[in-house]
This record gives sequence, structure tokens and C-alpha cells, in this order.
Amino acid sequence: MTAPRRGILAMAAALMVAGCSSSGSPDAAPTASSPAATSSTPRPRPTATATSAFCLDLETFQVGVVAFRSDVGAAIEGQPLDFEDLRARAALIARTGKEMQASAPRDIAGHFRAVLKAIDASASGLKQGAKVRDVVDPLYGKHILPAFDAVDSYDCGAVDG
Repeated sequence: MTAPRRGILAMAAALMVAGCSSSGSPDAAPTASSPAATSSTPRPRPTATATSAFCLDLETFQVGVVAFRSDVGAAIEGQPLDFEDLRARAALIARTGKEMQASAPRDIAGHFRAVLKAIDASASGLKQGAKVRDVVDPLYGKHILPAFDAVDSYDCGAVDG
């Protein structure tokens, strides 16, 4: 198996683990010590926002973006980049983001679009002869940090109530 293929599979596995965690899921079975198990009040049904493509895929997207930024950031320290692997991961993030974009809540939609554009800009610089700043600046420039921070810390559960 080639190194880029292993990298893509590793990212997909990490994204699936992050997206499949039932610890905070409203559908997770209550434990004996959880409030839902000891309370006679019914649990609230998830709202349309909580079941939107955006919210369902948010954790997966967040993990992918953090991993991508971290790996690209290694170039700052002079570490070589695997262009093919990073372009493939950027494409996976873009595909996931495109599916999420239509249902993004208004309070995060602008930041979300900015993050998608930054990842696209960084990925387009992933080619032989590129300067480090062409790949890193779109992800770490002062103007984009608030968007990355907002998307990284966004919690769909907080929107619902």
C-alpha cells in the first residue's frame, strides 16, 4: 500500500471514529447514572438543526481540518510535505464541507465558508516548487484565525438550547 493511500485511510478512520462517537449522541442509550435514566421526564427530541447534515458531520469535519492544518503547519519547521496525501485529504474535507454547507446555521455559515476557501487555497499551493507561505498562510494568517477558531469550537448542541 502506498504512503498516500495509508494516509488517506488513516484520516478516514480517524474521521469515522470522531463522527461515530455516541457519547454525546441524543440517541445513545442512557446509563444507570445518567439523568435520563433516573428522571421520569422525557428527553427532548433533537431539533432540525441537530439532525442537519452540518451538525451530523461537524465533528468529522473539525477533526479533518485540525489534522490537515497540523500536517501543513509542519512545513513551518522545515518538514517535508506529502503533497499527494494532503491534496487528497483537502479534497475529502472539501467534499464533506460542500455537503454540509447548505444546512450550516447562520451564526457559523460565514466562518465555515471562509475555512473551506482557506483549505482550497492551501491545497492549490501543494505543488513542487511552492513556497511554504503559499501553503501555510491561507491556514494560519491573522485574518483567517477567527474563522478556524469559530468552526473548531462550534457546538451544534449549544445552538439547540
